[in-house]
Amino acid sequence: AYFDKKQYYKSSVLLEEIVPLLKGQAQAEKALIYLAYDYYMQDQFPMSSFYFHEFMQTYTRSERHEEAMFMYAKSLYKESPRFNLDQTNTYSALKAIQAFVNRYPQSGYVAECNTMMDELSDKLEEKQFTHAKLYHKIHNYKAAVVALTNFIEEYPGSLHKEEISFLRIESQYKLAKNSVAGKVQLERYYDAIGFYRSFVENYANSEFSTKAKEISDLCESDLAKIKS
Repeated sequence: AYFDKKQYYKSSVLLEEIVPLLKGQAQAEKALIYLAYDYYMQDQFPMSSFYFHEFMQTYTRSERHEEAMFMYAKSLYKESPRFNLDQTNTYSALKAIQAFVNRYPQSGYVAECNTMMDELSDKLEEKQFTHAKLYHKIHNYKAAVVALTNFIEEYPGSLHKEEISFLRIESQYKLAKNSVAGKVQLERYYDAIGFYRSFVENYANSEFSTKAKEISDLCESDLAKIKS
């Protein structure tokens, strides 16, 4: 009655006491999923994910298994924090959503799952973008080149790819410039020029074109001085 009246806190208090007593009885299944929904409706997503997961693990043949598995994934999705925070929950949510889609590919929940996955993936992309730029900002150019390259490979269709590609040229140049004279320094200059050529092929009319060309010219000039 409390649940039907949307008095979810009162409902959850009673169900927390009742659920353990109903184990093995016919009403146990219904009580457990009500309890999971009680917490979900109170925005207590760690608790709702716990009880939806318990339901799907306990009642594997239930007609509400699909529903519980989806709500478990959705609860984890709700736990996903802002992109600038730790994304452990985001990875957990993506894993749970993918498991649901694999288990119930024809489910009516699949469209919502796809929307949630897109949103979570965008959040991870933004996290990686900020992370990669940070290395460049703090002048850790070796780590920046690695992070920027990883971003390009992991998110080839990203809207940030143009800026990331330019920052990789700049980071690689500064890494070469700050290197000890020798074979490694030469290779780093050549890599910077290679990054520039790839950039021009993909972004001929980029807002970063002028600056990228200047960096490439500096690389060529430094190489000429080294060779002479």
